[in-house]
Amino acid sequence: MPVTHDGSGPRLRLRGYLGARLGPLALLLVAAVAISAPVAFYVLGTRAARVQARATAQQFAAVVRHEAEQRPLLWKYDSPKMLAHLRAYDDPRAHVEHIAVIDAMGQSIDRESDADIAALSALPIVWERAPVTVNNEDVAEVWVAASTEQVRVGALRMLAIFGLLGAALAGLMYWLPLRAMGRVEREIGTLLDQLRESRAALSTLAENLEQQVEARSSDLSRALAELKDKEQNLRELSTRAVSMQEAERRAIARELHDSAGQSLTAIRIHMQLIEGLAGQAGDNAGRLGELAVRTTTMVDETLEEIRRAVNTLGPAVLDDVGLGEAIERACLDLAERLEIEVDCDVSLPDTGLPPAIETSCYRVVQEALTNVTRYAQPSHVEVHVRVAGGQATVRVHDDGRGFDPEAAIRAGRSRGLVGMRERAELLGGELRIDSAPGEGATITAVIPLG
Repeated sequence: MPVTHDGSGPRLRLRGYLGARLGPLALLLVAAVAISAPVAFYVLGTRAARVQARATAQQFAAVVRHEAEQRPLLWKYDSPKMLAHLRAYDDPRAHVEHIAVIDAMGQSIDRESDADIAALSALPIVWERAPVTVNNEDVAEVWVAASTEQVRVGALRMLAIFGLLGAALAGLMYWLPLRAMGRVEREIGTLLDQLRESRAALSTLAENLEQQVEARSSDLSRALAELKDKEQNLRELSTRAVSMQEAERRAIARELHDSAGQSLTAIRIHMQLIEGLAGQAGDNAGRLGELAVRTTTMVDETLEEIRRAVNTLGPAVLDDVGLGEAIERACLDLAERLEIEVDCDVSLPDTGLPPAIETSCYRVVQEALTNVTRYAQPSHVEVHVRVAGGQATVRVHDDGRGFDPEAAIRAGRSRGLVGMRERAELLGGELRIDSAPGEGATITAVIPLG
């Protein structure tokens, strides 16, 4: 495609390209229209002149033959007069320029001069002949010269007329497509200008969009970094909160153990002394002893409740023996109380776990075994604790009655399940409960170490 470049960009040159291709075609059209009709006219006119000259020659030959048959010896002498007579009465429409009779020896009967023959050769004529046959012997030939001057003049006139017509047609053929192509070229140029403007606008928009995307990406990156920092801070705060909660529970447990427990122990000793002294008293000794026994029983029950509360508030066993031994003791205690088989598999690193994670793992096992004791009625329980891949995994499975976890949580009948889930989520972990009525239960807690 013909394209040129200027200051505004590439421009089409369809009009010039088409003009260069149409020029030879226009010249060919002029030549074809201007020449074809005159040439055809000249050929047909010349052929008609030949036909007319041949017919005239045959007529003259018939006359000469008649004279030769009538006067075999004298016809040559009378032929010039006869030819002059025939020429005088020739049809002017035949355009006959000359009639000559040539005998068998090749001599002209009317003895034409060379000047006459030269004058004839300068004219636009055609020659036709007819033999004169007498007794099957050619005694002479009649030659007729027919003029083609009018044919030539007519052909030249037609050449002029058809030349103008061809020029007009060629001009139309050249101008109309160029005009249409010029309009198309302008329209295409306008479209190209619009396309360049649209491309420039699109490029600007793309640059602005890229800048906006970069800005938004930077904002999102900063927001994501801030969110991660906040999440890390929240996790650290949750860990510290859990640690502080456990520390407060241990403090409360120590306070209960040191103050209330010692006081109740002292009261129990005193009640035992009262019971002993009551045996030495008078009539009210039996009643006093009975009251002392009941009070002692109440003190024992209160001490047992305080012991359980202390274990619940702060599992001192973790401080005493560590997570692994504490879980094994809990499993052994469950096996003895329910008289069932309990498999305990605990694998911990030698360096141990952070206190908050140890406490959460122990609480999950403790709560799960408590639910097993209260509701499951199992025949076999499995407890597995593993540390691998930067996370601690606690899994407690029983083959008991099973339950619907979602229904139990929605009904508010399982605060223990909610507590286990909250403990795991506070440390960035998760708790899964897989159970169905009649299919046992599996509780799995996954807690990240960092």
